[in-house]
Amino acid sequence: MRGRHARPGPWDDGALDSLLVLVAESLGYACRPVPGDVVLLEGANRLHISMRNLRQLARLVPRDDWPALVSDHVTTVVTAIEEPLDLSDFDLAQHLLRTRIYPAEADNGALAARPFAPGLIEAVVVDTPTTVRTVTTAEMRGWPVSGDALFMIGRSNVRADGPLQADEQDLGGVRVSILHGWTFYAATHLAWLEEYLPLGPYGALVIAPSRSMIVAHPLRYPMVDPRARYRAAVAAAHELQAQAHRGYEEGPGSLSPHLYWWRAGELTVLETRYEDGALILPREFASVLATFAAER
Repeated sequence: MRGRHARPGPWDDGALDSLLVLVAESLGYACRPVPGDVVLLEGANRLHISMRNLRQLARLVPRDDWPALVSDHVTTVVTAIEEPLDLSDFDLAQHLLRTRIYPAEADNGALAARPFAPGLIEAVVVDTPTTVRTVTTAEMRGWPVSGDALFMIGRSNVRADGPLQADEQDLGGVRVSILHGWTFYAATHLAWLEEYLPLGPYGALVIAPSRSMIVAHPLRYPMVDPRARYRAAVAAAHELQAQAHRGYEEGPGSLSPHLYWWRAGELTVLETRYEDGALILPREFASVLATFAAER
């Protein structure tokens, strides 16, 4: 689960910031930091660069490759803004549409987006060979489809791209399924999680720490003793919560550090707390565990 390709390095010496300024200035943009670990580029347009995401990408390559990485990253973002696609022909544009999951704070009010889960939104994007960019509400209004239909098209195109890879793994003694792929759209597959895993009426514990990975622990406990079921769920929640925080920090493409309860297609945040060093699950969740019928 930890970044298998991550390389240690000095992340606090300002090298990435300096490279970003150099690349931005060569493209005619001035830089200034803004809240949220973001750098605002101002020039022909205004655009934002997430330093968190840039640092996460930098961890995946040798330091000597940082100049090329920053140049490619910034140039791609600038090109997407300065050379927008002609999306007026919806018959052609619809094949490029996908729905992608973003942190809720990414919604600036102008995106074609809707709530997906607490702390997450689902946005319509245009996927081309060189970049992925969000669709605005103004662009959406110019198309001959309703908002719901647009999201259906986007999800359908994500599914048509193919399934995620599914691997079983033990994490700290907890059996989990890891769904992953080299895609920006892995978290979108949460919308049809039941097609990947044998999920009963009690659902699963789920995390989506980054754009390319889902980790799920189905709540299917064969033990009859409610206390044993509770202990098993506590162990799973503890491990997944730790993995969520770690994966969110490592990235790239951080989504959510939260632990979710997937049930009947809905995702809710599982709010846990510690008392005397022991993890305590929410009362509603614990009461559901207590009603488990023995599954054999």
